[in-house]
Amino acid sequence: MKKYFIWTFGCQMNYADSEKLAMILRKSGFEKADSWQESDLVIFNTCSVRQKWEDRVFGFIREIKKYNKELDKTWEDRVIKIWITWCMVRKTWISSKYIEMQRKRITAKKIDLIRKEKGIYNYDDKLFPRSKELDFVIRIEDIRFLTKILSEIYDEQIWDDANFDDYLKAQQLRENPASANIVIQTWCDNFCTYCIVPYTRGREKSRNPDDIILEIKDAVKNGAKEVTLLWQNVNSYWKQFKDKYWDKETFKWHKNAWKSPFRELLEEINKIEWLNRIRFTSSNPHDMTDDILSSHFELDKNCNYLHFAMQSGNDEMLKKMNRRHTYEDFKRIVKYLRSKDELFGISTDIIVWFSGETEKNFQDTVMAMKELEFDFAYLARYSVRKGTLASKMYPDDVPQEVKAERWHILNNILEENVKKRNSLMLNREEDVLISREDKDNFYGRTRNFKEVRIVKNSDIKIWDLVKVKILKIEWWMLFWEVV
Repeated sequence: MKKYFIWTFGCQMNYADSEKLAMILRKSGFEKADSWQESDLVIFNTCSVRQKWEDRVFGFIREIKKYNKELDKTWEDRVIKIWITWCMVRKTWISSKYIEMQRKRITAKKIDLIRKEKGIYNYDDKLFPRSKELDFVIRIEDIRFLTKILSEIYDEQIWDDANFDDYLKAQQLRENPASANIVIQTWCDNFCTYCIVPYTRGREKSRNPDDIILEIKDAVKNGAKEVTLLWQNVNSYWKQFKDKYWDKETFKWHKNAWKSPFRELLEEINKIEWLNRIRFTSSNPHDMTDDILSSHFELDKNCNYLHFAMQSGNDEMLKKMNRRHTYEDFKRIVKYLRSKDELFGISTDIIVWFSGETEKNFQDTVMAMKELEFDFAYLARYSVRKGTLASKMYPDDVPQEVKAERWHILNNILEENVKKRNSLMLNREEDVLISREDKDNFYGRTRNFKEVRIVKNSDIKIWDLVKVKILKIEWWMLFWEVV
């Protein structure tokens, strides 16, 4: 039996996709390897938001190349195949070493889905010249052609299944049965100037709500206590079917839209028996409607935690980024959530030193970090991504040493905020869902997404939902005892 190993980079959505890939590979006769050295097929599920992640992928490929040379001398029939998917891939293609060029090759668009099976017989993707070791690249949306590609590169029939014809309907192999990632959309329509996703992935497409509910019910039946609804901008869910409610000029829901489709979806999920927690990510401030915000307090299963990206505390920079919110818009949302619940967990994304950012612009972000006291923030030093609007319109005019200095300023503020916010949890009793373990400890999260740790206890097992008392804080971690 052939073995696979998946290397996942980037956000929680990529991890959900890796679960889909794992299920398809299992059904196709592959077995999961414990390490990449033991595998026959290594899959890189990639993220192109940051250049360093792309560089890491090719660094790992060089390691595999070296290992393959050693294998080739001693074990000829087990040379590791390499496959790249997700954000780095523009078009599904197969390496030229598997193609009889005169017979099979056809002309292909640079970025497009494959319409027919013969579309796999191309090898013009920019990734192939960067590594001769690469066997094939596949867009996740072209998953129905995966078994055909595997059959081609292994020169044997790999099991095929018509159920693979729709990415959104592909099942996921959940290694954590208590917590289910549920994909509800694909791709993004926002076109932030620094982001490559709309150009590599395509436009937003929402999944049928009935299919989402069925998948969640199936996950709960198999032990899930928590679900996380995923995609780039979940609060614009179903907008392509709600034109009379969606203002295409302002990219917001009309005031006469009584209830957003995402709120309606949350209400249906909230009715599912035995489900304990609902989370969702990611959310965009500019179309965060009041009914979605209030769902955290009106729907008993919706957790008191929200991740949404501020990116900058300066309106001039937000406009250059093509973010459709102002700092005041963002602050209004934070103030509302914290006014309803002092312990409400809020995390965000911030870009340090976007093109043209002045000292004054940066100080506005410093002020915002201090004022809003995030529970966590993902801080990124801006790097140009080729193909984005920013790469064509704005120079990357801030030296790396200055970016590093500013990053550390924000990170120091973040550390102080985290300590202050975590201290509010002391001596509280909280429900914690155990999600992982090591030799000596269990780890889990509260409803407001605080990670907690406890020394292993014979009365507790992985995936349990237990009530605990928070005893102390240490850096990012909370420590607790079972009540």
